[in-house]
Amino acid sequence: MLRATPVMKTLPSIALLAEGAPAGPNPLLDLLPILLIFAVAYFLLIRPMGKEEKERRKRLEAIKKGDQVVVGGIVGRVSNWDDPHIGTVEIADKVKVRVLKKDVTDTLEAALAKAAGPSKDAKKDQGEARAAKGA
Repeated sequence: MLRATPVMKTLPSIALLAEGAPAGPNPLLDLLPILLIFAVAYFLLIRPMGKEEKERRKRLEAIKKGDQVVVGGIVGRVSNWDDPHIGTVEIADKVKVRVLKKDVTDTLEAALAKAAGPSKDAKKDQGEARAAKGA
């Protein structure tokens, strides 16, 4: 009868080590859904807000004396806009208020356009598009 020697006992263990451990799933694949969520959030939320802020900044830089602006919900006419940080806005006859330029919300025209929402033509086009999808 054959006797089991220590070498024979370790042969199965050596064979397992030679095979290597079974490969598990790639850890980078676990991060893929999170990365996709961040990408979608960037393109749907962050990027459009950045574009809108850039357009707003352009409108504010173009403000000059006599333009109507909205400051904290108060509508007024710019009477002095020469200082780099502070402007003067007339909110009533002979009532002038000094305001920080960074706190000017927008020009009156842009604020009214935002408040009105999409125009009737745009709403009509959206309605037609929905009707076409349903057909």
